[in-house]
Amino acid sequence: MKSLKTLALSALVLSGASLASAQTVVRIVASNGDRTATQTAISNLLDAGWKFQGISGNATSANLSVATGANFGAWNGTYAGGQIIIKVSFSGALAGIAAVAGNLDQRFVSTDGTGTGTVPNPLTSTNQSDYEVAKADFGFSTNFQSTSPFSGTFQGVTYSTVTEEIVGVSPLGFYASPGYPGSPVNPHGAGYESGTYKPNITTQLAYLLYNTGSVSLAQLTGDYTVGVGDPTDHRLHRVYAIGRNTDAGQRFGAYTEVGLGTTTNVTVWFPTVSGATTASGITYGGTVTSHQLWPVNQQPGTFAVPLGGGGYNSGANLAAALTVALTEPAYKGNYLDENNQPQQLFPTAQGGYYIGYLTPGDANNRVLGQSNVVPAASRGVSLRYNGVELTDANVRNGTYTAWLYNRILKPQTGLTGTKLTFANALRDRIRDFDAPSGGGLFNDASFLVRRFTDGGIVTPKPASLVPAP
Repeated sequence: MKSLKTLALSALVLSGASLASAQTVVRIVASNGDRTATQTAISNLLDAGWKFQGISGNATSANLSVATGANFGAWNGTYAGGQIIIKVSFSGALAGIAAVAGNLDQRFVSTDGTGTGTVPNPLTSTNQSDYEVAKADFGFSTNFQSTSPFSGTFQGVTYSTVTEEIVGVSPLGFYASPGYPGSPVNPHGAGYESGTYKPNITTQLAYLLYNTGSVSLAQLTGDYTVGVGDPTDHRLHRVYAIGRNTDAGQRFGAYTEVGLGTTTNVTVWFPTVSGATTASGITYGGTVTSHQLWPVNQQPGTFAVPLGGGGYNSGANLAAALTVALTEPAYKGNYLDENNQPQQLFPTAQGGYYIGYLTPGDANNRVLGQSNVVPAASRGVSLRYNGVELTDANVRNGTYTAWLYNRILKPQTGLTGTKLTFANALRDRIRDFDAPSGGGLFNDASFLVRRFTDGGIVTPKPASLVPAP
């Protein structure tokens, strides 16, 4: 019979072996605008041979786009000589702030990243075995904590101040659905298709669109030349607003940029789409058989907003709505009144389009078709903002002002060991190499401007921060 001392020693050895083989589990909650950069950086920090499983399936180094396009998933690999699992939830910028500042329970995928095939969306699944509930270790956000309501006490929860470190810059663009003047296929004549017209939206028109929910196409194009009754008359075409939910940094970035702020009620639409196609993880096309002001029961955000004030829970879903065609019931604004009687907002309308806001990371492939997955007939169009085209150079020099900082969010206490080391390595990797599409600008010496609040005035950097000519 073994002595108690021997048994105790054996137990200690086994315990040590168990601890040595244990995997570190890191959980991250972040904004959609940080998804591509964060997923890319994780793939570069892990040793070769990592595995990833998410809501779009399995990714490898040969098809990293499966991971960079997935809002939920898990990585499994080796980092700094130890085994690590990284669970990611790109559920929104404000969700990231709330998760870290409030130390709130979050849903993550249940897989450890080594399985095969797709996994359920943890936010929408009703089967508890499809997800795990845990705290986030750190997060990423495209909003300042001061922009959000998650500071001090809000709705009975006390939120701590988080450490915010800027890692990059994400531009926001405004985009219109197929058929809008300037898009690849539209009903407005060869002049528009050949590029003589430059689609544009101004600060005031964006404010009006999202404040009222709809404007005439003529207000945006300035074209009042076609005779009344002609089906191509821009006065007879309606433009409807679509947007993001209350967890999205892009929502508050866009609305603060155009002067609506974070508390003004907006008016956006909720389309019913038929006949959409999904290929290579991208959903596009189809027709809008009807739409309604965004319903209160379709608000997937952290806090509630009134009828018409909600929006999509991801940039990918918003992008899909910018590839659709509106049928007559939608562009005429059909709805049921308080007596359940059918009415029309715009009975003389002859056509209609959506306008929404996205980062280039979502828009380029999903709306503009740069990956060639989306056919020409379903491609939308990029709008200039106040006459300025969205380019890296225009963001750098301050002429294009619709942009957000990307920042890592860390709790001021409690993040230690491998988790802290990994968070800092991820921060540096994104900042120096893998910043978001259109980003990487903050750490670039040619980035000549800065701002101190979301939607705040873009000002020149001090001379000491500007590179010598």
